[in-house]
Amino acid sequence: MIGLRKRALSGALLIGIACGGPAALADATTVALSDADRADIARIETYMNDLTTMESRFLQFSEQGMAEGRIFLNRPNHLRIEYAPPTPVLMIASDIILMFHDTELKQTTFLPVSETPAGFLLEETIELSGDLTITDFERSAQAFRVTLVQTDAPDSGTVTLMFEDKPLRLAKWRVVDAQGARVEVALMEPRFGVTFKNARDLFSTVDPNTAISLD
Repeated sequence: MIGLRKRALSGALLIGIACGGPAALADATTVALSDADRADIARIETYMNDLTTMESRFLQFSEQGMAEGRIFLNRPNHLRIEYAPPTPVLMIASDIILMFHDTELKQTTFLPVSETPAGFLLEETIELSGDLTITDFERSAQAFRVTLVQTDAPDSGTVTLMFEDKPLRLAKWRVVDAQGARVEVALMEPRFGVTFKNARDLFSTVDPNTAISLD
């Protein structure tokens, strides 16, 4: 049986929960952007802000191996990640609370969404500037890759978003935490603009152990 810390790493890093102590602060270094880069980044921001709902299978790759599951996104503020066995992890973000539930150990932890490097994906308005700093931007014939850090805590970890182009579509992301642990997630057959008929239950942060809601 893997330890609780490894469970946290294998699951929580999908959306960037740092499992170690606080990192020392450093100045975020902004990458030099051309006019074409800025135009593409503006396109990405528009795409992300127009993204309302998504349902997808995912494959996750990390030092602990491969995991898979399903992800449900309902912007703003709501995210559900269900891991397939043998990974006993369920994560639900609702407004400002993130619930991490170990379905095997029957243990539940609550954290502020703001403490996750990728928490900005759930904000009502996504801006890849201000609170975020772009440290790398790459373009190929049909893809983009943008790497971000929190401007006021650049050593806390990085998030790299990967997009297919023509049409523009979120395809992958990578999270690297303060200790260098790396997790990469690929979306498999994502569906965008879906309707969640049971959204209230799907994104509920009621503790499965105690039935106490922290919404």
